[in-house]
Amino acid sequence: MWDKVIEFIKAHQSFLLTTHIHPEGDAIGSEMALKAFLKSRGKHTCVVNSSETPRNCEFLDPKSEIMVYPDTFRPDVVDQSDGFIILDVNGWIHLGRFAEVIQNSTKPRVCIDHHQGFENDFVDILVSDTSASATGVLVYELIKEMGGDITPQIAEAIYASIVADTGTFRFTNTDARTFQIAAELYENGADPFRIHRNIFANRSWGAARLMGPVLNTIESAADGKVVWIRVTKEMFEQAGAVYEDSDGILELVRAIKGVELCLFFKQTEKGPIKVSVRSNGLVDAYRIARLHGGGGHRMASGLNVDGPMEQAIEKVVQTCLEAPELKDR
Repeated sequence: MWDKVIEFIKAHQSFLLTTHIHPEGDAIGSEMALKAFLKSRGKHTCVVNSSETPRNCEFLDPKSEIMVYPDTFRPDVVDQSDGFIILDVNGWIHLGRFAEVIQNSTKPRVCIDHHQGFENDFVDILVSDTSASATGVLVYELIKEMGGDITPQIAEAIYASIVADTGTFRFTNTDARTFQIAAELYENGADPFRIHRNIFANRSWGAARLMGPVLNTIESAADGKVVWIRVTKEMFEQAGAVYEDSDGILELVRAIKGVELCLFFKQTEKGPIKVSVRSNGLVDAYRIARLHGGGGHRMASGLNVDGPMEQAIEKVVQTCLEAPELKDR
C-alpha cells in the first residue's frame, strides 16, 4: 500500500502539506505528525491550509508554522517544494481556495485519506483506507513502515487526530487497530488528559452563548428520527461567536433518544450553506451527502447547498426522508 508513497518521499527533499477547509483534529494532527517525521528525515516541509487552525488545535502548532492561504501564504513555498502531500481530504472542492494553487502547479501530488469516494483527477498517488478510524492512523502506519520513531511530538499529534475522529473512542469507527495504536502513542508520550482538555474542553464564551439559540431552532420529522438545527450569521454575531464555535452542538442533538439522522445547517459569511450530517447507524449519512455533492463516512458526512436557508433545509431534509432505511421503518 505504501510503496509508491515511500518512493515519492525518498526521491524528493521538500514537501508542501495541506488539508481540507475548516480543519479539525484529524486534519491538523495528521499534518503536524507527518511534518515532524519528515523533518526527522532531513526533509523540508511547509504546511499551507485554506482555513485558519481552530482554537482547539492550536496546541499542535505551538510555533504557528501553519500558513493560511492567502493571508499568510508565501508563493515561494510552492516554487521551493518538490511536491504536495494532501491529507484527510479526497476532492478539490473540499480543499478550499488553495486548490487553485495546486491545480495550477505541475508538481506531483500524493493523497493520504480515509473518506469514501475520491475524484479521479485529484492526485498522482493515492492511499485511501476507509477502514482507518482517522487519517492519523494512516500517518502512523506510514511512519512505522518507513522505520521511523514515534516521538512525543508525533505521538501527541496522532493521538489528537484519533480522539477527534472517534469522539474519544465512542464512535463506531473505533476498532482494535485504533486501540492498539493509541496504546503505543500513550507509551511514547501522548498525554490523554492534556489532549482531551485542548480539543474538547476549550470552548469560548461565544460558543457557550451560541448553544442556546441554536438548540432553540430544533425541528424534526419522521416521528423524531430526522432532526435538524441551524445557525445564521446574525446568531453568530449576537453571541460574539465564530464559525468554529458551532462545533460540538450537533452531538447534543445526536444523543436524543430515537434520533437516527441529524443535520446542522450553517450559514457562512460567503458561499453556500454548510451542512453536517450525522447518523446513529440506521441511515447512511455518506449516501445523503453524495446526493448533494458532498462526502465523508457512513456515520458522519458533510455537504454544501445553496441558500436561502429555508430552501436549503427543505431540499436536504426531503432527501433524508426519502432514505430507504427510514421508509422500511
